[in-house]
Amino acid sequence: MDPEFQRKLLIVDAESAARPFCEYFREIGYSVSAAETVTEARRLLLREKFDAVVSELRLPDGEAGDLFGGPAPVVVFTAEASDEAVTRAFSLGASDYVFKPCSPRVMAARLERRLLLRERTLTGHGITLSAAMRTALYNGEPIKLTSSEFNILCFLMAHPGQFFTADEIYERVWKMPSMQTSVVRFHISNLKKTILSVTGKNLILSGFGMGYAFAPED
Repeated sequence: MDPEFQRKLLIVDAESAARPFCEYFREIGYSVSAAETVTEARRLLLREKFDAVVSELRLPDGEAGDLFGGPAPVVVFTAEASDEAVTRAFSLGASDYVFKPCSPRVMAARLERRLLLRERTLTGHGITLSAAMRTALYNGEPIKLTSSEFNILCFLMAHPGQFFTADEIYERVWKMPSMQTSVVRFHISNLKKTILSVTGKNLILSGFGMGYAFAPED
């Protein structure tokens, strides 16, 4: 495969079980780099541009949360299945949370779907979202959003005028059963305030018993 068109993946895990994942992704055409610590992963992320990161939650020198918030989506891959670990990871900006064990083939399918979604550009009411660059602009000016706010806005803008409950948003954005809708409501509350302050318009609609929606174009 031409290196220019290869997806670049960073796998961060100190366990030997990560080796089959590296081998599998290389076999299907990815350019794969590996790291065993947060420090090593951060160094690679500063030096290279990756399309995605797959990381264990806890590493020898810290938590994977230190890697969240950059342009590359971070998929947490761990055996930690507690509600607290999952909700904390998403609140910090994780793009997905996959429980071990998981086959490389299933992980590849999840990553491909997420990366295809990221390559979209969405527009509405002067707002432009670049899923590939993870940037949000209003009439060309940047909008400051957290990773979770960006993910929610991207989802709502992809379905203008369609209402979704907090549970539905959680399940559709993070691809797993909803466990704590207060997390979604917290992010949407902040998102509504940000969009209103930037655009002067209430573009994140809410309806009692209906949920939330991005305002459709007139």
